[in-house]
Amino acid sequence: MKHDGDEQLAGSPGDSEGWALSAADVQALDSLLAARAEETDASAQTHADPRTARLASLLNHLDAPHIHAEDALVDVTLLRLARASAAEPTLTHADADALDAWALAEYDADSTPAVLRDRASRHDALAAAVRESDLSATPLLVERTFQAIAARHAAYRAAGYSLQSSRSWRLADVLSIAAMLLIGASVLWPAFNFVGEQRQLAACRGNLGSVASAMGLYAGNHRDQLPVATAGFGAASNPWWNVSPTKPQSNSANLYTLARTKYARLSDLACAGNPDAERGDVKTETYDWSDLNAISFSYQIMGSNRPNWQRVECEPAKVVVLSDRSPVVRRAVAHQPIDPLENSSNHGGRGQYVLHADGSVTWMSTPERACGDNIWLPRSLEIMLKQVAHLQRTGKLEGFEMPDDAMDSFVGP
Repeated sequence: MKHDGDEQLAGSPGDSEGWALSAADVQALDSLLAARAEETDASAQTHADPRTARLASLLNHLDAPHIHAEDALVDVTLLRLARASAAEPTLTHADADALDAWALAEYDADSTPAVLRDRASRHDALAAAVRESDLSATPLLVERTFQAIAARHAAYRAAGYSLQSSRSWRLADVLSIAAMLLIGASVLWPAFNFVGEQRQLAACRGNLGSVASAMGLYAGNHRDQLPVATAGFGAASNPWWNVSPTKPQSNSANLYTLARTKYARLSDLACAGNPDAERGDVKTETYDWSDLNAISFSYQIMGSNRPNWQRVECEPAKVVVLSDRSPVVRRAVAHQPIDPLENSSNHGGRGQYVLHADGSVTWMSTPERACGDNIWLPRSLEIMLKQVAHLQRTGKLEGFEMPDDAMDSFVGP
């Protein structure tokens, strides 16, 4: 309300204190409020001072009658806003190409072309946000939602409202599209999860195939022997699950020999189902993984009785030399009751891949083989457990057990 002759305002749009009334406007406001408070004739005051008259006229707008916002008024207002807005949002050509590339790469952004990888990663991040939500849709919910959308559109058409162009959007249309997108995401996301799980399984199987090749090369250079770094475990003070990167003292150090001697990479010895797996380069003077959680695969216990690579005397039962990590060992280390029939956590408890001494890789939905051999336990403990009740609560593993013979598949840690 500044006019010629007024003093400079106390602030400007860039000032932290903001705008303020001039001294003359403040005086006019005080006079008007004082007149109304005293219930005197304010009109005489407004005629006497044009500034006060303008202020009174402005305040009189507050006495306007209440406006009722009916549904038709709301829809008309939104239609006018939509017509004045920008064109319908669409993906750019680059984003559309990135979306196609992401889908063709089985929803793995890292496998898309480098020029599209950044945009594909953003698609992947949006998908992750939906995956992490608690959204779910039953067939009944889907049907009722589409019925409600159709009924709402029919009501608008009956009332004479219709979209005149592709740029005219009502709130009902936006809500309808949002509902369809949410339902589509909740219905299709299990398929995305299935694709991700299959990709993870394929990667794990592929890694075990690489390990089989590495073991074949190692055995060829070491008289058919499996990788061994130390056999000096099992003493009362040194269980074979005591992982230490600074010295070879656990059974996992035997498997780590493949990476340390450059027959395999750490990434080959990692499972996609283990978020703590190590995949970098092997550091100098490192003999084992950093800790138990970093180990993805459990290796045949390398005691005095150990099998040779590709020299299996017992057919068709093939000795298991490597598998997805043992859940029994993890529970035993944590002093928890063990379940001998529990599956590996690498694949959500659905089962585990195993590598046999002849180089073949197979899937086991249970840790117990067809011949009755449990790969999580030595034969002597298996026999004891079968002779008592409540298997899940009577088994005890201490980290000193050894395979009974070369045909006894017993992996850890």
